[in-house]
Amino acid sequence: MKKTLIFAAALLACACSTDKYTIQGNIEGAEGYLYLSNGETVVDSTAVKEGAFRFEGKATTPQALYLTDNRDLAQATFLAPLFIEPGDIRLGGTPEAPFFTGTPANDGYATYTGRQRALLDEYRNPATAEERRAAIEQEYDALNRECFAANGDNLFGAVLLNDMQYDLTGAELLEKIAAFPQPLQQAEMLVKLHELALKKSKTDPGQPYINIIQCNPEREIVSLSSVLERPEVSYVLVDFWASWCGPCMGEVPYLKQAYAAYHDRGFEIYGVSFDNNEQKWLDAIRDNGMNWVHVSDLNGFDNPAARDYAVQGIPSNFLLDKKGTILATNLRGEALAEKLAELFDGPAAAASEAPAEAKGE
Repeated sequence: MKKTLIFAAALLACACSTDKYTIQGNIEGAEGYLYLSNGETVVDSTAVKEGAFRFEGKATTPQALYLTDNRDLAQATFLAPLFIEPGDIRLGGTPEAPFFTGTPANDGYATYTGRQRALLDEYRNPATAEERRAAIEQEYDALNRECFAANGDNLFGAVLLNDMQYDLTGAELLEKIAAFPQPLQQAEMLVKLHELALKKSKTDPGQPYINIIQCNPEREIVSLSSVLERPEVSYVLVDFWASWCGPCMGEVPYLKQAYAAYHDRGFEIYGVSFDNNEQKWLDAIRDNGMNWVHVSDLNGFDNPAARDYAVQGIPSNFLLDKKGTILATNLRGEALAEKLAELFDGPAAAASEAPAEAKGE
């Protein structure tokens, strides 16, 4: 009986210690105090002795924080992101490029930033050939996906998934969240991402559209449903944009190209602007020859349509058929014209008549 109690006590001690973490390192020239901050509030602090520091605590739920030398991050001279999770976390690198290692999320982030810096340095090297630069761009684009696959069991993987969510449907996002360990799914980042995924799933391909009722430049109400009901309309692209958004304006030549090719055959664009300034909205429409339907409530991102369609960034778009069913989302660049060619002329036409690259006017 006594041996059983001793064994049980040992197990309990092990279980209680599994959520402990330490953070330690040395920052040359540091003095006073260092702080752990979530970006808004300080969650812990420790004194620095001859540059050396040490934090310790319990990580019941993993979280992403910053190590900084100032309570006000805007005034910090040292700032390094890290992940709080059980284990011995150690600071490495230099003051200009610090990183942490010792636990899965921190190891993953250190590997990611190292590869990222190496690719950028090679790309910026004048001796790098243009052919190699093109390959580096592809490697850089694939880096998030590769590192996510290697970090699907830690909080850094959740950070990468948050960055990837713009290119995923709600259903795809829910599937990836469900693959994380159950305790990690309770982390604030994944809880919020799960809420977003549920909203996004309502506007995934195959789902019915959500009506939008806002005013056009003439301050007349033009609903999305009224555009779909027009006899001549077969497909509508709901395009979220703003005049101040560089990538949005970069899409305009492609939108104009598609509109010129397919408007007479039943294609319409319903542009929803996240502008705040009415004159800049109107000037952008006029100066860029954007001759399709436009609406806005001129409240920026604080727009009910942004919430209904779970829009997290712009440009963002949704292609609808005549019945209002969502066919595709985020058709950027030539992808829009290719999809319209498929819809109007069949898959073979889309494959054989891919449009030339759109040019700005």
